[in-house]
Amino acid sequence: MKRSIFDTLRRGLDNAIANWGLIVIRIVEVVAFALIAIGAAMAILVPIFVSIGIELTDLDTPEQFEGLLLSLLSKWMLLIWIFVGVSVLLLIFVAVHAFVEAGCVRVAVDADRIAGPATEGPRSRYRVFSMPRWLAGAKDGWWTVFWIYNFAWGVACLILLIPLVPTAVIMFIARETPAAIVATGCIGLAVTLMLMIVVGVVTSMWTTRAIADWAVDRSGASSALAGAWASIKSDLGRHLVIALAVVVIAMAGSSFFASFSYMAAFGELMHQRAVFNFFSIPVRLIATLLNWAFSAFVTSWYLAAYAALAVEKKS
Repeated sequence: MKRSIFDTLRRGLDNAIANWGLIVIRIVEVVAFALIAIGAAMAILVPIFVSIGIELTDLDTPEQFEGLLLSLLSKWMLLIWIFVGVSVLLLIFVAVHAFVEAGCVRVAVDADRIAGPATEGPRSRYRVFSMPRWLAGAKDGWWTVFWIYNFAWGVACLILLIPLVPTAVIMFIARETPAAIVATGCIGLAVTLMLMIVVGVVTSMWTTRAIADWAVDRSGASSALAGAWASIKSDLGRHLVIALAVVVIAMAGSSFFASFSYMAAFGELMHQRAVFNFFSIPVRLIATLLNWAFSAFVTSWYLAAYAALAVEKKS
């Protein structure tokens, strides 16, 4: 039986809340990524800055930052080192996230199956989370999920080149006319940003449904992506509304928690910025952690809702 959008969202919500351990794992993932990114940035950038005689404390003005960029451009080997370092870091992040996501989707799909097709029922019927179950799914599917992400987002990046390449060509042709360069750049950037939003939502739907299909069928990356695309086209309404609903809720929650980061503005109004910033640090830190927790919850809800769609199709 085909469920309504509301029933599917509620089913995903109950699944996400009942298996709250997945939210904790996602929070740990975000914290680990933040620490790794900070450490990697220091390991990659600090030696380069030292080699060209620049310290981080020197980057206080736009002129100093411009000087840094000019110094880097004159040393192209350093740029290659930065590119390689960032690329390796991104691959590690994708691989780790694929590991986490594979375990989460295994739990979400198992929970939806065990809960049964009934619309009504206690939330506890979805509670199946355990570390062995999560680890089994993570080990079994991380490689497939890794390639699902790489292929789908690779296609998305190629689509984004559609407005960028003509923009770059036109700017090169009109390089002797500053006004034309500025106008072309602004138009190209606006078109690219609008396309980025659409492509981002569609690709997120595609990858999330493909990951859910993998957990249901244990298929390969190409089969999961092909099946996911066919499912989205045949049932676009539910997939799209669920994705948009989750995006809107995520943006609203992030905006609420991010508002605490602007508390320093009150310090400027009271001419006590340093003192106010010091005492507002705990509040902003707690708000950041709550924002991460909320994002982890929304992500689990989104995946669980798509898992419900995948299980429904096979039942």
